[in-house]
Amino acid sequence: MLDSKPNMLISCPTINGKCTQFSLMLKRCNSQVAVTCQMCKKSQKLKWRCLDCERTICENCKDIHSNIQLFSGHKVVSFTDIPVSRMELRVEEEIMKNQCSRHNRKTYKFFCRTCNLLICSDCIIEDHSKHNHAYISQLIYEQILNEAETLESYSKEYRDTERQDSASIDSYCLLMTEFELVHTVRTNLPSINYMTLANDDEAYICSLDRKSIVNLKLNTTGFFTMIQRKRKLSDSKEVDEIGGVQIQPNDITINLKGDLLFISDHRLKLVTKNAQHQTEITDIKNFNPLKPKCVHYDKERDIFLVGLTEGDSDFELTESSLRQVVAVNQRGQLRKSFEFTTENKRLFTLPVRIFSIADGGICVIDRVSQTTGRVISLNWEGNLLWTYHNPPLSLCPNPFYPTDLTMTNTKKIIVVDSNNRAFHILNPNGDLILHQSSINLGIERPLCLDTDKSGYLWVGCSCDSSSKDGANLYKIKIKGL
Repeated sequence: MLDSKPNMLISCPTINGKCTQFSLMLKRCNSQVAVTCQMCKKSQKLKWRCLDCERTICENCKDIHSNIQLFSGHKVVSFTDIPVSRMELRVEEEIMKNQCSRHNRKTYKFFCRTCNLLICSDCIIEDHSKHNHAYISQLIYEQILNEAETLESYSKEYRDTERQDSASIDSYCLLMTEFELVHTVRTNLPSINYMTLANDDEAYICSLDRKSIVNLKLNTTGFFTMIQRKRKLSDSKEVDEIGGVQIQPNDITINLKGDLLFISDHRLKLVTKNAQHQTEITDIKNFNPLKPKCVHYDKERDIFLVGLTEGDSDFELTESSLRQVVAVNQRGQLRKSFEFTTENKRLFTLPVRIFSIADGGICVIDRVSQTTGRVISLNWEGNLLWTYHNPPLSLCPNPFYPTDLTMTNTKKIIVVDSNNRAFHILNPNGDLILHQSSINLGIERPLCLDTDKSGYLWVGCSCDSSSKDGANLYKIKIKGL
């Protein structure tokens, strides 16, 4: 999957901690905007391109274009005959439209090989004068040659795209995504192992070290601090705490009513307030002798998805081992079970996180050893759709160890990789489209994720054992995703 072509990833460039990831992919521009013939404005069966006036035209309009005196002498070519230089120019123009994050009046013109980031002419003078840098055009040319060894292979890629969906030459476009840390919220918690947002300014936090669930008010009107650049910083406020020896929560979720649910011991429990505003905890389902490891509320079906094991968390599975994901309704009645593929092979080694995704599927983080994991996607019928594991070593020098995942408003899947301190952004087909270092955002130890109703990504972390400060929550704005 990760080796499928065409897919070129330029390692994440950063300027003053601000990260911009560039992915040059074979992708239809009209996946975002419907592209029609630029002459008749109707047909989407585009097959031709005028290299002189840069019009994309359909089969019917090709002869009309050629017979117009104004366009006489123009060269009209099939998509499969477009020279590579046109592709280079297209990508170069898209990159150079963007302002430098450090020098707002300048645009990107160079790529610093030493620092692995895009820079402008002022950047060279200030910080990169002795570095190895190249013009953007040179970089793109090298990337394209590296991706396609011959012009024939490039032409084949265009023919494949044309057969798939009659895409225009705009198939090669630039997908630019920018991660920006906009706020840091401090807590007094030793760790933020699991989190779920009740509102844009309220979260439930499960801290395993504290053996409790804390309801936090997230203050996002804090002061600015100078850490690499201006960033907002504020303190959270504890509104409520659900604790006690009996609690020891393993995972949490929220239903449509805003009620909190968590798993503890062998049970799925519901937290509500009575008429006197006192906290009441009731059992939804007792899974004994099975042990629940994770829970997620699927609001589309109004059910809970629970990951179960037979009690032990071993990775050496036997015939008697039970590792499954089940769906139960609000009354605790079993509605669905996922355990084996259609070929009767085990789906899971140890399911530790679950998330429902678009079009009725689910994603499961499956721990396969003490230090490695994978992301598995299933449809509602239980068919295995894809598995994401073993990302490129150039991006992840350490074993892939996913700890949480969430979904954006545009149906992209974000996975946090604690071992490599990074975020992996996948499309609905499980393909890696972006890779973002958390270190470059100032986030040292990411553990869990959630997205709020406004589309912001929230990241919960653990803190260093030697630190006297509590764990932080980070609010991230993602542009262009």
